Amino acid sequence: MRWESGRTRSIDDGITWVDPHVHIMPPRRMAGLVRWVKKFTPGFPIGEDITAEDILRNLRDSEIPYFFNLVFPLWEEETADLNRFNRDICAGIPEAIPFGSVHIETPDKEAETRRCIEEYGFVGMKLHPFAQRFPAFGPEMRPMFEVLNEHRRPLLVHTGFDVFYGMYMDLEEMEAVIRDYPDMQLVAVHALFPRFELAHRLLSEYPNFWLDMTNSISCMRLYEDIVSVSDDVPPMATSLEVDDVKENYGDFFRLFEDFPRRIMYGTDFPVGFGYHPALLDDLKFFALGREAEEAMLNGTVQELLARCGFPDLLSSLS
Repeated sequence: MRWESGRTRSIDDGITWVDPHVHIMPPRRMAGLVRWVKKFTPGFPIGEDITAEDILRNLRDSEIPYFFNLVFPLWEEETADLNRFNRDICAGIPEAIPFGSVHIETPDKEAETRRCIEEYGFVGMKLHPFAQRFPAFGPEMRPMFEVLNEHRRPLLVHTGFDVFYGMYMDLEEMEAVIRDYPDMQLVAVHALFPRFELAHRLLSEYPNFWLDMTNSISCMRLYEDIVSVSDDVPPMATSLEVDDVKENYGDFFRLFEDFPRRIMYGTDFPVGFGYHPALLDDLKFFALGREAEEAMLNGTVQELLARCGFPDLLSSLS
């Protein structure tokens, strides 16, 4: 059922889902991404030959009206070509909202960021420091932050799942960037999993800080279904950081009580935890209430885009 495509129940409930975390990339990169997932999920049902058309068809089957398309270069030489790829492919997909990226070795990060924002018309930028294997918030990246702050644009950054990746983010450095660039909207993708207490504090203190619950919702459901009822943690759950989840458990729910309009919900499609109907079931499992669900599925994205100067980008949802 988790990898069964179909219509999402959000449509039946009168709630539309805008997915802020999708990856349509060049064929070579898509094949590499799928191979990487299969290293730790041998039965993963997506093939290395998945195409942009396959991904788009499944998004449309699930009635996703808009999505953020995220790319990130694994080496400097790929940067310009990958950003041009995202510009060109998204130009032919009305639902797609493209984001650019840079590499730590990109020689002129300011120029590449300006090209993405001012010439290509991208909404913002994306970094995946664990996959790209460089710190997201070091001084080398400040030229990009300056441009995003100038244009009041968002930066989406992978956060959390440190144990799974075997890498750790300097969270004090991250907070300094949030503080130093108040007009840059920083979206913590994966919501710092499982550091929900810290996520709650940052939401409390910084109005330019947002959360994307991609994969975190499904992992919390996995925790509820498996880990919380057994001391024997199965191999598939070893990256759940169980002790830290226990310490942050109450703060997970406080996030939705106190900041429902600052939390969105993406999927990592097509390399996340399943197709959209299954991931929607993961969200509904927690019975957070209609207000929180509607905010996570589209309201927060609309507020983020409005703050960044795109109040009408999702016009069909009005």
